[in-house]
Order: sequence, then structure tokens, then C-alpha cells
Amino acid sequence: MRLVLVPLVTLVIAVPAVSDAQNSVYGVHGIGFLGRPAGTRSRATGGGLAAFDPRSALNPAAAAGFRSVSVTGSIGTTLRSYTALGASAEGLKETRAPFGQLAGWIRGTPVSFSITYYPYAERTYNLVTRDTISVRGDDGIEVSDRISSDGAVANVGGALAVRVSSRFSVGAALHLITGSAEASAVRTFTPDNYLLAVEEVKLGFSGLGFSVGAMVALHPRLTLAANLRSDTRLETVADSVRISRVQLPVTASAGILFIPHRVIQWATTVTRQSWSDAAGDLSASGIVTAFDTWEVGSGFEIGGAAAGSRIPVRLGFRYAQLPFSPTDDQPRELGLSLGSGVNFASDRAAMEFSVERIFRKGAGADERVWYLTFSVTLRP
Repeated sequence: MRLVLVPLVTLVIAVPAVSDAQNSVYGVHGIGFLGRPAGTRSRATGGGLAAFDPRSALNPAAAAGFRSVSVTGSIGTTLRSYTALGASAEGLKETRAPFGQLAGWIRGTPVSFSITYYPYAERTYNLVTRDTISVRGDDGIEVSDRISSDGAVANVGGALAVRVSSRFSVGAALHLITGSAEASAVRTFTPDNYLLAVEEVKLGFSGLGFSVGAMVALHPRLTLAANLRSDTRLETVADSVRISRVQLPVTASAGILFIPHRVIQWATTVTRQSWSDAAGDLSASGIVTAFDTWEVGSGFEIGGAAAGSRIPVRLGFRYAQLPFSPTDDQPRELGLSLGSGVNFASDRAAMEFSVERIFRKGAGADERVWYLTFSVTLRP
């Protein structure tokens, strides 16, 4: 499988390709397009609240905010267009489940728990390239190569958080990295008197991670948060045979939450990931560069339950670097977001939404995205 896929991926990078049914044109390289450990509320603030939001999975200490059992499910829809190496596509659409959670409080103790799911890396793409080659001295043979993958690397995390005092919380989480993908490579020839070359395989992914975090309220209006996560290597197995091991990064995040007025919250979260640790493992293919990344999210929540309002308004901005590239040019993205939510059924249920406008650029590609998220939370 590897002998077939590596040359085809190299060909995809070298010539214009047609792609559809994928999360991002930047998801072809490395381990895929990275997911985000952020719930709908955090996404609406550009990720600014990610270090503080109990219904996100970045900081395990944030789970201390749960005082009852809750279940959250979400749906995310991507609407994309892109240009890359002279090729372009419009109207691409994909729907996924970007986040899920079961969380609660262990009654009579200061301990809360959170079990979360989110895609660690999307591995869904469908690429077609065309070229002319020579076969046994016969020049001018046209070939069409289709390389595709359908699946994802998933993160399933379990966190425990302790409310040490009204101002200080700590937490720790274990992360199971798993998932699968159906991968195939198909080469067709013109004229058609040559047989198809087909390779299909089911890939399995596995790895582990561990994270710790803390939140401290220095003042009723000012809270700080920090967390550190370390992941093992991601192992990829095909038909019970290990075909690759890629070192996953160390992730460090810090955040600040400021409440200048009882109806306004402003939060910023900064995250650093050491993806360059994967460079040596990925360089075996000779086609991927891995970079360390910075991510900054900042946003406001205006209104909400704490301010006596049922419907908050959330706004945010996000800048992020992407870790994988076929060149020395590191891709990056800018995003603007807004959202809101409402509680109903005597606060036993909530609906939230976010809308993000995202611009990605670098490594010869330019991508424009609308990302819509809708979530429902039930508190039995």
C-alpha cells in the first residue's frame, strides 16, 4: 500500500488536482487536518473561552464548572471553496460531528468529570490527478490517478477536576487516540487496453495522551488558566502491519478571562504545539514539512445567564498556524466568529450555534470556508 500511495501523493503535490468530499485542501498532508477541542460556545468566541469553558476539552480543570450531569452533542457543516496550483473548486460541503460530551459532578465531593469526543485529525479527501507517462517504450500514455481516504483520527478523553476552593481548580485527563480510515489508490490508463492498478486498505490509528490543567481566580473579575498536554506517537496499522509511527506534539495553553462589567466577558486563549517533533517521522515520505504552531483566540460574550439575559451574544477572532506543508511555506488561517444560545425547559436543555468565516492561505493554496456549528445540551 505504501509503495503505491507515496508516489501518488507526490504526484498530487506536483500537478493540479481535483478534490471533493474533504474537510480541507490542507488535510492531505501529514496526519490530516487537525480538529479542535472546542465546544460551540468556545468556537463562537474564536476559541477565546476554550481554556475556561466546561463544554470544551482543552483544559481538564474547566470541568470543575459542572454541578450537574449534562450530555452535549453537536453537528458541524463546512462550506468551502479553494484554489490550489491552478485548480479551483466551489460549493464543497461536508457535515461532521465536531464535539460530544458526557459530564457531571460527583455529588457530595469537590470532584467533577468530563468524557469528551472530537476529531483529532480529519482523514477524508478524494483527489484526482492526470499526467502522461511512458510504459515499456510506449510514449504518450495518459493516466488518471485517484487517491482517496475516508475516516478520521479521533480523540476520546476522560477528565477529572477538583474544585480545591471557590477560586482554584485543578484537573487531569487521559486521552485515547483512535480511529480508522478507508484508503485507496486507483490508476486508470488511456488507451484502456492497460489494466487498472488498484490498491485498497483499511487503516487503524492508535495513541495516548495525558494532560493537566489549573484555573485560578485572582479577583472576582479576573481568572487565569493554563494546561499542558503530552501525546505519544500515532501508530498507523494496515492489515495488522504497522506502517508508520508519527510523534505527536506537546501542547501548552494559557488563558485570561476578564469581566469588566457583569454583562461582558472577554477571554483570550493562546496555544503552542510542537509539531516539528513529527518532522523526522514524516520525512520518510520526503514530501511533508512539519512546523511548530501558534494559535490565538480572543472573543467576547455579552449577556447570558450570569447577566440576567437568556440570549447571549458571542463574538470572536482567531489566528492559527497549520502544521503540515509540502513546501517551506507554513500555511495559516484567520477566522471571525459569532454565535448565541438559549436555555429552555426550566434550564434543563440548551441550544447553541456558532458561525465562523475562515480564510486559509499558504503552500500554494487559498481556501475560504464557512463553518456552522449547532449543539444541544440536556441536563436530566
